[in-house]
Amino acid sequence: MNATLSGLRGRGYLRLIVSLVGAWLVAKTSPVLSGQPSTGALTGSVCEAATGKFLEGADVSVSGTSLRASTTREGIFTLRDVPAGARNLVVAYPGLETKTIPVDVGPAQPPLAVRLASEVIQLETVRVRGTKEGMAQAVALQRASVQFKLVAAADQFGEISEGNVGEYLKFLPGISIDYNVNDARGISLRGLSTSFTIVAVDGTPMAGGSSTDDTRRFEFEQIAMNNVETTELYKTVTPDIPASSTGGYVNFVTKSAFDSEAASRFTYNITFSAPSTNLALTPQGGVWGHHREYTIRPSAEFNYARRIGEKLGLNFNYRLSEKYDDSPRTEITWVTTATAPTVMTTPRLQQYNIRLEEKLTHREAFATKIDYRFTPQSRLMVSGQWNWYDLPFTQRGPSFVLGTASTASGDSYTSGTGRAVNNGVLMREKFGTTWHFNGRFTHEWDTGRFSVTPYWSRADSKYRDTQKGFISGTAALTSSAYTGFTLSNVRSQRLPDIAIVSGTNPVALDYLRSLGNYTLSNTATGTNFQSRPWTAIDYKRGIAGDYAQQVDGLPMAVTVQTGYALDRINRSIGRPDLRGVIPATTGGALSLLGDPLFAKDVAYGFGRYEVLDPYQVWSTFSNRLTAINADLFRKFDEKNDAAFVRLDLKPNPEVLVVTGVRWEKRSIAATGSNRTSTRSALATVNLKYDEWYPSAQVKYTPRRELVLRAGVSRTVGHPDYIDLLPTVTIESSPGAGDGSIGVPDPHLKPYFTRNYDVSADYYLPHSGVISASVFRKDVQNFIVSRAMTAAQITAIAQDYGYSPALFNSGTVATNGGSSRLQGCEIAYAQQFPFLPSPFNGLNLQVNGTYLDVSASDIDTEYSQLRAVSPKTYNVVLGYKYRRWSFTSTTNWVDDALYGGFVNTNFFVGTANPTNPALDTRLALYKGDKVTTDMKLEYGFSEHFSAYLLVRNVFNSPRKEYMRGYLPEYRSVMLPYRYFEFGEPHLTIGFKGRF
Repeated sequence: MNATLSGLRGRGYLRLIVSLVGAWLVAKTSPVLSGQPSTGALTGSVCEAATGKFLEGADVSVSGTSLRASTTREGIFTLRDVPAGARNLVVAYPGLETKTIPVDVGPAQPPLAVRLASEVIQLETVRVRGTKEGMAQAVALQRASVQFKLVAAADQFGEISEGNVGEYLKFLPGISIDYNVNDARGISLRGLSTSFTIVAVDGTPMAGGSSTDDTRRFEFEQIAMNNVETTELYKTVTPDIPASSTGGYVNFVTKSAFDSEAASRFTYNITFSAPSTNLALTPQGGVWGHHREYTIRPSAEFNYARRIGEKLGLNFNYRLSEKYDDSPRTEITWVTTATAPTVMTTPRLQQYNIRLEEKLTHREAFATKIDYRFTPQSRLMVSGQWNWYDLPFTQRGPSFVLGTASTASGDSYTSGTGRAVNNGVLMREKFGTTWHFNGRFTHEWDTGRFSVTPYWSRADSKYRDTQKGFISGTAALTSSAYTGFTLSNVRSQRLPDIAIVSGTNPVALDYLRSLGNYTLSNTATGTNFQSRPWTAIDYKRGIAGDYAQQVDGLPMAVTVQTGYALDRINRSIGRPDLRGVIPATTGGALSLLGDPLFAKDVAYGFGRYEVLDPYQVWSTFSNRLTAINADLFRKFDEKNDAAFVRLDLKPNPEVLVVTGVRWEKRSIAATGSNRTSTRSALATVNLKYDEWYPSAQVKYTPRRELVLRAGVSRTVGHPDYIDLLPTVTIESSPGAGDGSIGVPDPHLKPYFTRNYDVSADYYLPHSGVISASVFRKDVQNFIVSRAMTAAQITAIAQDYGYSPALFNSGTVATNGGSSRLQGCEIAYAQQFPFLPSPFNGLNLQVNGTYLDVSASDIDTEYSQLRAVSPKTYNVVLGYKYRRWSFTSTTNWVDDALYGGFVNTNFFVGTANPTNPALDTRLALYKGDKVTTDMKLEYGFSEHFSAYLLVRNVFNSPRKEYMRGYLPEYRSVMLPYRYFEFGEPHLTIGFKGRF
């Protein structure tokens, strides 16, 4: 009986399926058979008339209907189910005239080729691309995006000195830049650590050496801004984006030969740049320690794109970028008391450094991309790039050590017992290579798409010294021909007044300028003869695939996308510290070790100063480098497997819902040790966790000029590498007790974030948009650094094989409480072609970000705030008049907690877990800074234009200060460092296209 029923049900299902298929075939074929088609399809491409560049994000619609589409990367659009008969196709793109094209919709409508001209024809006489075109492209792509995404075109902000990508991205809302001196290293998106900003090329993650630090942070200084057409910043995530995009996701979209209808294109850009403070036409000495170099440095970029027939496209890009920096600075070390009630109220000046840092940044990159179309539906892309980064840098200058029992009178400080003046030189060379290869195969059909994307990326970061012929660190002390010194006006002047005495008799400052008055000597573990050949190697590789299919027969348009991703990461880090005993050298013998090419003002009028030559010191004492002080080793292996399902639902033409879920499984294996100690424990960590990450985004377009978006998602923040393994710092000689040790909590967990976003974009005529967004991020298990008690330090030190006497402080990386980030972003962009001449060439971009952080405890609050500027503002003004083009960019950032990535280096002093009132920690802050760059360009023809770029026109310095860690001591503010960067920095350039 059951078998009979089962057979009947089976035959019933079969008849039902056959009936449905037959009905579908009848519905599809009956209009054709009757010769009266009711609908048709419109396809075609959209390009800019003046340049032939295909336009992505152009709005294509059919008048009198709700049918609308956006063009793809190659300007292609497709509109299906268009009512048959005479129709008007409307094509619009910011900054270009809207075109209405009459079409006769039928079963065999040929593809349309739409060419859009500029709104202001007279500006096209000589095409000088700049902020106007870049802004129009960014506005178009932002509008077409499903989720809240910012798009920055390569020329949106004008020329960027040196090509550092961070300098290019800082003008976008929601971004904070983490600087090392004046180099943009990492970026923070919406207040989250720079370590958790994913950087990708064509959707594939890029490897980074991270300056050999134990961090996931991707450093932009190691790559050139090369072969980039647009930069996408995803502020909200969909299931097809990695769940670790907690702060956001940065994707560089590379150039393609199919970006334009032209068979070939060639562009070039050649520049010469120099700091205004050291502008000379002859080679200068003292920059790299043993030879003379030009401070005027060349840079060049060449791009060639070639289409061979309709199937093959080739794109080649080469960039050379060089920049010399001359950066004077002062550095102040304070000591706070550790006794109540005077804790933090009577700080003592411990050391004052005067430094001149000189460096030469060299970047070189080559990139290529091959596009091949097997058929119009099947395409293959293969892309590769090579980046070379080289940075020799030298720091020189005196250090005034006031010793113990120093005294203060107002803003004057007098040395005490153990006072000394050091003549120090630090020289290192940092360099590295980054390789990145990725490909994509895509096959499309009328209702679906399939793609697979493999990638391989490798980056290394190295510091070298003796291998390059010099010693990394060396310093000499002054002899005892004086009894003390006083530094006055320390807080009120860039450089304090310096008075030296021998008893009651003054000693001329020239005494400190002569190298012969110093003595070079040290102990076996001192830092006066030190080499640090550090190396980090990072590998990223993986493959991803996805399949998308439109589902027919439903009451709404539905697309189902599913995919997978397999990612592997391997990072190894070695940080040896080699030292040696050298004989005491003074007087004339020490003068022979001086740098003959360096005899100039160190900083801010201190005057001529003789310094050691690291090449001479190494050449003389190379056989003395015999002691291995430390040899820290780190190795991290990660696996991430992911799968996702995404649904795109369109209940009506105005509403799009994107929802779904992503699953990720992460495993992290980490090992590390100090290989110089036979008792040092080999630390091992193994973390494994898999989670589901749902998300939902809604895009609502009630009117053509208004786009509303809302989103909610769950994301993950993986522990940074520094949080996974112990870190040991032994500051000086054994027994000094001034070292520190940091360890991970054995039960450490990742932190999870719930993200809420709402945004509104109102699109104005003539490439205009007003945007506003509010967001909130609720973070659980945020990883924090907490101080250990003396008993805990002793137990941990013994466990790892060290003498507890080496350490006076210790921290543990553990999960803190919860935190909440909430903020808003506003932006306005507008071109003004509707104004009367000559004002119709104006364009303006303004944006600002405000961020507020609250946390359940102070440690979580500080960890959350690290490397984040709570407020930023940007203004970009562009103007074109006939052959002239002018661009001004201004960036302002608020005070920010110092962005160090070792858990203990964003504060100084010590915590007292048993008596918090005696917490003497001082948090390090970077002060607010405003920077204005200006560029003036003249176009002789479309093939040649010349420009002058001035960076930091008003020579804005960077100031850093220290503030009390605890809320009751935050009114205590002490100057820490003051930087200038040899600016204004001048660049003369020549560029064009053929």
